[in-house]
Amino acid sequence: MEWINIVQKALNYMEDHLLDDIHSEQIAEAMYISNAYFQKTFKIVTGLSVSDYLRNRRLSLAGEELLLKNSKVMDTALKYGYESSESFTKAFTRFHGITPSVAQKTAGKLRYFSPLNIEIHIDGGFIMSRRLIPNVEKLYENKAENYMFPSCMRSAMSALNEDENYDFAFFAAVCGDFFTQTWLEPKWRYNDSYSNVWKDQQLPIQQAFDACGYEYTYVRHDEIVAKEEAIQKQIVESIDKGLPVLSFGIVGPPVCSIICGYSEDGKVLIGWSQFPGEMCDDEIFDHVFSKNYFQVRNQLKNVEALIFFGKKKKRETIAENMEKAILRIKDYKKMVSTEEVYFGKAAFDAWADSLLCDEDFQTEQQLEGPLDTYRSCVVQTGTNLYHIEDFLRRAQQLCPNLTNEIQHLQEGFQQEKEAFEKLIAFQGGYFFERDRKALLDAEFRKTLSQHVKRVGECYQKAIEEI
Repeated sequence: MEWINIVQKALNYMEDHLLDDIHSEQIAEAMYISNAYFQKTFKIVTGLSVSDYLRNRRLSLAGEELLLKNSKVMDTALKYGYESSESFTKAFTRFHGITPSVAQKTAGKLRYFSPLNIEIHIDGGFIMSRRLIPNVEKLYENKAENYMFPSCMRSAMSALNEDENYDFAFFAAVCGDFFTQTWLEPKWRYNDSYSNVWKDQQLPIQQAFDACGYEYTYVRHDEIVAKEEAIQKQIVESIDKGLPVLSFGIVGPPVCSIICGYSEDGKVLIGWSQFPGEMCDDEIFDHVFSKNYFQVRNQLKNVEALIFFGKKKKRETIAENMEKAILRIKDYKKMVSTEEVYFGKAAFDAWADSLLCDEDFQTEQQLEGPLDTYRSCVVQTGTNLYHIEDFLRRAQQLCPNLTNEIQHLQEGFQQEKEAFEKLIAFQGGYFFERDRKALLDAEFRKTLSQHVKRVGECYQKAIEEI
C-alpha cells in the first residue's frame, strides 16, 4: 500500500503549498518518485489529474474568500495563481457557475471542493453546494468587544449594508450592556453581560432590533430540539435570503455567535464566534481565514436560543436611539435583583462580599473558580468604561437636548474609571499578573473588597441623576 501513502503525502504537500506556484514535477520530486509514475498513480487513486485537483482546491477557497472577506477580484486572482482578472473570472465561472462579482453581490451558492483524504477509500471532493453571506465581519477582531450580542449585531449590520454607525458601541448602549453590571448566583459562576443573562426576557434584544429597524423571531432551546429539522430548514432559508442568524451556544459557552453560511443542506453551519477553535473541522479553511471562524455539524441540540432577522420596519434615527439609550438608564436603576442575578450596585456589592468568604480562599488550588468569576467581572466593568467615553462623546454631538445629562454621565463615569484603575493597580494587573496568591491573604481581600465597593459607589453616583 506504499502508493496510498505516497498519494496522501502528496495531498498534504499540495495543501501546504496551495498558494505557491507548484507543478507535478516539483511534487513528484518532493515524493522522491518520477513525475510520470506520480501523475499516473495520482489519477488512478483520486480520479483527478494533479492540475485539476489544485485548480479545484484553489477556486473553492477563492470563492469563500470573496464572500467572507469581500476581497477584490484582482487580489484574489493573483493570490490563487491567476495572472489576470479575466483568466480568473473564466475559471471561477466554469467551476462555480457564476462570476466572482455575481457571487459577491448576490451571495450566490458556491461549489465546495474539500481536501482529499486517502485511506482505503477516498473522502472529500465535491459535496453539496455551500452558501455564504458576503460582508459578514469577523467577531472579536477588536478584543475590547467583549459583549457578543452587540458584536454579532454589528457584524450583521455590515452584511445587510446598514449605516456604519450601527457599531458595537451603539448596540451595547441601546441594549443596556454599557449601563449595567451583573453578578450571577450561586457564586463563582462565569459572569456575563446583561444582554446574554437577560436574553430570554428579550428586553435587550427587543431594544437592539427596534433601534436598527428589523423585526425578529426568537426561538428557545425546547422548540429547537422539538423541531430540529424545521429549524434547520429555516436557517437555510434565512441564509438564502442573505439574512444571518444569531445563535447562543452553537460553539463554546452559550454566548452569541453569528451563522452566516451552510453546506450539505444545512447539516453543516458556518459562521463567526468568540469560541470556535476546537470546534472547527476544516483546518485549511480556518488557517486561510481566521481562528474566529467555525463550521459545525449537527450542533443545534446544543443551542440555547436562535434569533432570526425578519422584515425591515420603521426605525428612528441614530441620534434618537442614542438619546433613548441614555434616558433608559433610569430603568436599569430600578431593576430588581433575583436569587440568580444581581444588577447594578447590588452586583458590585455581591462581588465585593464574595471576597470576604474565607472558606473559598484557603489554598491555591481553590482559586480557579473565584479567579474566573473575578476576571469576568473585571472585564465587564473595563469594557463598559473603555467604550462609554466614546459613546458619550458621540452622543454629545448628536443629542443637544441631553447636554446636562451627558456631562453628568461623563463626570460620573470618569470617577468610576479612576476608582477602577486604583482597583487594578492594587490587585497587580487586570488578572493578578503580579501574584494571584495574594488572594489567600484575608487582609488583602478585605482591601480589595473595599476597592470593588468604591467602584460600585461611583457607578451608582454616575447613573443616579439620569
